[in-house]
Amino acid sequence: MNNKVSTYKRIIGVTGNHNALDHDWDEFMRDYSPHGYSKSLTMAGHMPIIIPLQEDLALAEQYVANLDGLVFTGGQDVSPLLYGREPSPRLQSVYPPRDRWERALFEAATKKNIPILAICRGFQLINILLNGTVYQDLSEYPIGQANAVQHIQNWSRMHFPHHSIKLEKGSIISNLFDNPKTLLINTYHHQVIEDLSPLLKATAWANDGVIESYEVDKSKSTYNILGVQWHPEMMTDNLEDNMLPIFEWFHNF
Repeated sequence: MNNKVSTYKRIIGVTGNHNALDHDWDEFMRDYSPHGYSKSLTMAGHMPIIIPLQEDLALAEQYVANLDGLVFTGGQDVSPLLYGREPSPRLQSVYPPRDRWERALFEAATKKNIPILAICRGFQLINILLNGTVYQDLSEYPIGQANAVQHIQNWSRMHFPHHSIKLEKGSIISNLFDNPKTLLINTYHHQVIEDLSPLLKATAWANDGVIESYEVDKSKSTYNILGVQWHPEMMTDNLEDNMLPIFEWFHNF
């Protein structure tokens, strides 16, 4: 038996999801999380804990009580009912049980004020929970074709970067990468931020103006939140364009 004391510095929760495969039978329901999240957190020196969806929302505070940080992961669209909109024709699949559970986790995490990393769906969800909105599809985003950027990669190798973003100097995301003016990212999303939450400030943009990263406006809130629209968990093995610093951010708390 290996009695070596663990050197992991932080216990980081990772929001899970349900996958019913091709059947609705209970025995085929799966609790799952894409491997990239737990792998990237482990590479960054943390101990990842995958949190399954729960119907009892009161359990959220018990989960969060044992965490040093929380990652809100990618996945389905967030229901527009959460931000007072009717579903548009281009809305894709939603999963209300996940919306309810992750809202409870977010409320528990902000009550304890643990750091939160929001990725893709999580990026949109946190903005919504802080009274922001999203365009339900990129086709609704007001940008001319001449300036449009492809935000849904039409090739499957997500560990390669796909387009560039401009960074706000001195922001969290910029400081993590030693303050470059631009960064190359991968991308796979069909929704984008419409109204940014009053508590957040944008810190990175695509060339078409789409917000790609945000953080908390410290003049308005003491929350510790970093949000990115891309999928850094798929780029932490890269020799170049490595996204591991995003997961190392939790070491600051």
